[in-house]
Amino acid sequence: MSRLEPKYFVIQSIEQLLAPDTLSRLLAKPITRVASQPMNGHSGLAGGQLHYVDTDGERFVLKRMSMATDWIMFASEDQLCRSVTLWQYGLLDQLRPNLEHRIIACARDGDEWAILMDDLTGLIYTWDKPMPPKLVPVFLDTLARLHATYWNDPRLHNSRLGLCDPSQLLNQTSLPMAQRYKQLSMGVLPTWIREGWEVLAELLDPDVYKLMQNLIENPQPLFDALRRYPYTLLHGDYRAENLAHPSEPVVLDWQEATCSLMTIDLAWFVKHGYVRETMGQLQAVDYYRDRLETYLHQRFDNLDWQAMVDLGYLMDALRIACISGYWYRQHADHPKDRDFLKKDIVIRNQQVRDAARWL
Repeated sequence: MSRLEPKYFVIQSIEQLLAPDTLSRLLAKPITRVASQPMNGHSGLAGGQLHYVDTDGERFVLKRMSMATDWIMFASEDQLCRSVTLWQYGLLDQLRPNLEHRIIACARDGDEWAILMDDLTGLIYTWDKPMPPKLVPVFLDTLARLHATYWNDPRLHNSRLGLCDPSQLLNQTSLPMAQRYKQLSMGVLPTWIREGWEVLAELLDPDVYKLMQNLIENPQPLFDALRRYPYTLLHGDYRAENLAHPSEPVVLDWQEATCSLMTIDLAWFVKHGYVRETMGQLQAVDYYRDRLETYLHQRFDNLDWQAMVDLGYLMDALRIACISGYWYRQHADHPKDRDFLKKDIVIRNQQVRDAARWL
């Protein structure tokens, strides 16, 4: 296991992080006024809390989270806060200048963690501010650069980083996990997961639903298949809502960062409408493959590539199909949205069957 040394110091309390003297040092300019307020309507789906931090003429964002309140941290056993460790040990800095993280400093306050970052309000892509078509290939290229940078990097196995493994990635949306802890209050995700799996039983073909259930209960054949292929650093939640491009690609929220097969990230990104409508899903996968092969200076065997893509889609189905199911039920009065979500779920039938041959 390769040795890791901290590049940055994690401040020992949120109060100290937000002290004028601390911010003056971090920002290299005098700070005399600091005021923090919750960002109304922008709490994380998993339970993390966002706050605006106003200083002398400049605003920042503070994200606060803990295993007691954040479902992603709890379900993935994130005791070290991997969003912080990736910054602390310099791995996010290593992605520059091709990718920015915009983290200024981090703190640990008892069982709570905090990340202070630049305010990108209005620059993050949302349903009412979609990603411009010209940036879809840019972010595919950025994803390929990320994966190439940490290709088979042994540092990713270092326990100091606390990265997810595939098991912890699946636990975040697994029905047994959501049912076991249904009394806990950790954002909306556990409810979405429980209700979404009920809908999948209605919409997926019976054999596919059964296979998915079996893999959730006994995922070892899937994990064995993933280990036959290269590993790298995955963002884990690479989608428009965690991306920005003020002047260069910015990738936020590394809470689901994982060490595993690169196509897990790829499948997560290319299924979205802004990719399908801009490039088409197959073309996006081919474009990513070309960029990754270019940065790695190697070519993949076509059969191996197909296996990796299929396994990525299988992981994606196990992780996110239940959320599509939840929204399908919620959009009963919106036929257009409901039809789109049903098609998204039905597509999983073939993707799951295609992947089963590699297990």
